[in-house]
Amino acid sequence: MFLFYWVVTPRIRLISIFIITILVVIKSGDVVTMVTDLVYHDIFVEHVMSTNHPESPQRLRSALSSIKSAGLLDNQRINLLTPGKAPLNEVYKLHGKEYLEGIRARSERGEGMYTMDTSVNSYTYDAALYAAGGGIEAVDRVIERESENALVLCRPPGHHAEYEKAFGFCFINNIAVAAKHLLEKHGVKRVLIVDYDAHHGNGTQRSFYSTKDVLYIGLHQDGRTLFPGSGFPNEIGVGEGEGYTVNLAMYPGAGDISYNRAFSEVVEPIADSYNPDFILVSVGYDGHFMDPLTNLGLTTSGFTMMNSRLKELANSFSNGRIVCFLEGGYNLEVMGMCSLNLVQELAGLGVTSFDDTYKESNMASEYTGKLIEKVVAESLLL
Repeated sequence: MFLFYWVVTPRIRLISIFIITILVVIKSGDVVTMVTDLVYHDIFVEHVMSTNHPESPQRLRSALSSIKSAGLLDNQRINLLTPGKAPLNEVYKLHGKEYLEGIRARSERGEGMYTMDTSVNSYTYDAALYAAGGGIEAVDRVIERESENALVLCRPPGHHAEYEKAFGFCFINNIAVAAKHLLEKHGVKRVLIVDYDAHHGNGTQRSFYSTKDVLYIGLHQDGRTLFPGSGFPNEIGVGEGEGYTVNLAMYPGAGDISYNRAFSEVVEPIADSYNPDFILVSVGYDGHFMDPLTNLGLTTSGFTMMNSRLKELANSFSNGRIVCFLEGGYNLEVMGMCSLNLVQELAGLGVTSFDDTYKESNMASEYTGKLIEKVVAESLLL
């Protein structure tokens, strides 16, 4: 059977939405349960940059351990998907051929540095291609209604990687490759990318800075206080893309209160204006107050709030089509908790509550209020 329901958008506009996210589709006369794809390949944990590097294989091991311990890998709503490599002709649309050949050559040698904290081993090139391939397969399966949504649980991450530049632990921009694939292979007209990693997704922003086909919204720690030093409110796109880049550069210590307000006053209204056909999310758990590399104040409840509202946006505007990509997050306990919660949310299961708490400072909250006022006043989509 098919289910219909009515939803009120952030602008209180009554619309009818066809819901596939919940339950069933009719296929060849059989009832088929829609699944959440958990995209993972063993090679993701073979990529190692250096001993004690924060972007370590233990990040994925912690995530998978929590997911497995909760019994989700045995749940019929979760499909563990092993991806293939991304075709090079797809990756070439986002990265130069010589640049990719350089990564391959360094991997074949078994070593090579790009920056002081970004280097390769013999598995890096293949791991990066499998990560990008996982994103392509995930969006393909959602488009074809073989799955409801997906989490690409990959390493190396991708949102810092630029056309010919590996840095910030990233080599191939996985989410950008997937977005380009949606536009060119599936004829999708409007892709919304929301990046809530604590570090600005400079590579993703730059990939689509001059087009309106992709709306990029970044929520991250202010670049004056954190790598990569970009993602300021005045970075709004150029040419045809002017207004289709939105940056919320958060004050250190900003947490659940600030992010809740940012979603209510910026993310949801702009999504309503843009009406995306597909939503992609760069997931970064380094916004958690326990992360060792950043200074934000989110809790697991804050991440759950964002995940729930992003899924609601997908239900409202893109027939439930949403795919998430792992980026950062360097506290292993937080990696486990937040990864479990995200998979539970995507699969429509009960979300586990944890007892981590953080009190956001008045200074951070007040700064967020002024930031939002500026972004809203200058937005071309509001």
